[in-house]
Amino acid sequence: MKLSDIFQIIRRMGLPWFLYRGTYELRKKTGLLRIKFPSHIVSDEDFLTKICTDNFKSKKCLVDFLKTHKNSFIFSPDDLSDFGAALKGTLSEKEKKRIIQTADNAIRGKILCFSRWTADYGHPINWHLNPVNGYQWPKNVHWAVLEEFSNEAGDVKYVWEASRFPHFYYFVRAYALTGDEKYAEAYWRQIENWIEENPYQMGINWKCGQEITFRVFAWLFGLYAFLDSPHTTDDRVLKLIKNVYYSTIRVEGNINYAIKAVQNNHAISEAACLFTIGVLFPFFRDSDRFLEKGKRYLEQEGMKQIYEDGSYIQHSMNYHRLMLQVYAWCWRLAQINGVSFSNNLKSRLVRAIEFLYQMQDENSGKVPNYGANDGALVFPLSTCGYLDYRPQLNAINYIINGKRLYPKDKYDEELMWFCGLGAINNGDVEKRNRTSINFDIGGYYTLRGNNSFAMVRCTSFKNRPGHADMLHVDLWYKGVNILTDIGSYSYNPEKNFRHYFGATRNHNTLTVNNMNQSRRGPRFLTLDWPEGILNEFVINKEEIYFSGYHTAFKNFIHTRRIEYTKNRYIITDQVESNSVQEYVITLNWNLGTDYEIVGVNKCRLCLSDDEWVTLEIISSAQGNLVIHKANKQIPAGWKSLYYGELQPLNQLSYEIQSGKKIETIQTIIR
Repeated sequence: MKLSDIFQIIRRMGLPWFLYRGTYELRKKTGLLRIKFPSHIVSDEDFLTKICTDNFKSKKCLVDFLKTHKNSFIFSPDDLSDFGAALKGTLSEKEKKRIIQTADNAIRGKILCFSRWTADYGHPINWHLNPVNGYQWPKNVHWAVLEEFSNEAGDVKYVWEASRFPHFYYFVRAYALTGDEKYAEAYWRQIENWIEENPYQMGINWKCGQEITFRVFAWLFGLYAFLDSPHTTDDRVLKLIKNVYYSTIRVEGNINYAIKAVQNNHAISEAACLFTIGVLFPFFRDSDRFLEKGKRYLEQEGMKQIYEDGSYIQHSMNYHRLMLQVYAWCWRLAQINGVSFSNNLKSRLVRAIEFLYQMQDENSGKVPNYGANDGALVFPLSTCGYLDYRPQLNAINYIINGKRLYPKDKYDEELMWFCGLGAINNGDVEKRNRTSINFDIGGYYTLRGNNSFAMVRCTSFKNRPGHADMLHVDLWYKGVNILTDIGSYSYNPEKNFRHYFGATRNHNTLTVNNMNQSRRGPRFLTLDWPEGILNEFVINKEEIYFSGYHTAFKNFIHTRRIEYTKNRYIITDQVESNSVQEYVITLNWNLGTDYEIVGVNKCRLCLSDDEWVTLEIISSAQGNLVIHKANKQIPAGWKSLYYGELQPLNQLSYEIQSGKKIETIQTIIR
């Protein structure tokens, strides 16, 4: 890395960040980190008498305590029969069958990954397997020695997904629907096998504190569902509780890395682990410390990561949702157990809910596929699709504000698991309107029209950006994402796609001489942050318009104006050159639907069999319009709505060559 790049990283991220990150890497390389996290655990007897402060005399005492305090969780095993009846009454036969089939497949090691595609991890499950390329991580190597990113290993998230246990939520839902004890038995067998195959601190599944947290959440969800099952023996409960305790010790020991180095949702998730265990298991000698730290970090990170306008530090719709799901879990546990968070944090969360609500397409419940999208859905507790944000927003709004966001429908299931049948029977809907609105701290602007809305991004980054997509535009009409973001696919993709999804040329904006707005740095860092400057954002009865610009292209200024008037969107791009040489402008539109060409610079975009909208491009210089089809070699013409899955996309590019000081291209959609 160039010295100038190092100085830029220090300037952007701060000297304390740079020193901490450098010291951490040094501790990894010298083995000091491995020494800090020994793999030793105490015997069962010592665990009960020394780590459990109540000095449980036997495993049965521990189990009795959990059963006596089963109402400290978001639901109890007593609720399951009523929950099952509610699901039978609200879900279609197809939806019920899908839940049961997903659970049955997972018993055999065929796990639904990222709420989308099924991978075979073997039976019994091979917890160290990347099911996509067959690579197997070593299980007896300390996590501090293992590196997540390598060409040979592929995407580490593919192996981590099984150890998040997303299928445990399906086990519980299927159990509620059927009462079949095979789901309780499968739950315990898989936990026992995981503990045996993943010795404490050894292997890739101990590498990430956030992964450990989500594993703990899934295990606890199953524990309280199956607490009264005959398959829930004293031995099994002790084994689980012991592993949960040491998981929390592991998270606590490295949480500073998430807070000081990673600085995103990892810190919130790991704080949630400490808080959860501190609340639910007060009999640990460390529980008071867990609870205090967890609550403090949840407050601290919420105020730091959620901007005052409700937008989120990671510039990602899906990570925004993930953050809200984690807070929903913690807030509900706090309500049940008499713990309170500050009004300041509540205010931030209310604004964060409002942000996603305003970004929603009101027909489908979807939001722009904007920013990094790692496929995370922490609590898969709905038959709605992964892209539908209504289940999660409905649940957290009820938890925070005591009212639902949407009328009663099938997306109420998550609310039921968190708040009980009384919540889903409560028809009190909070009245909110979606309007043209700006979130100027985060740099998001929406223009809402008749059954449509556009979102544009324009900001000077306060925290590290992700994709190089300043002035990107998303456009929705009647539930169809006409102009769409292509997503992020994988954090360690095959070579051809390594720079595809983050590149400027593949977002709904333009490039000059094929320049990128920024450069990729090491790991998840970005160099040469683009800065967007707002000119004006105006809302009145006659029209709504936005205007902003950036100077990321050397010697060029790109200004974009978006206007909604008379049921049409007019997007005007202007490039001002400070160079005397000729240059090439390439305007890119990712079409989220089928199309047909109807003129030299005009095409129609399909909404349905009998409804179309027209996209027309006008420029003073003669341009060349090309539609790129899916091609893995170039690559071009791809999107990813779900992590690890490529989908073909019609990618429109309009290219002009100019030597003028100012060049203008206008796109009209009506």
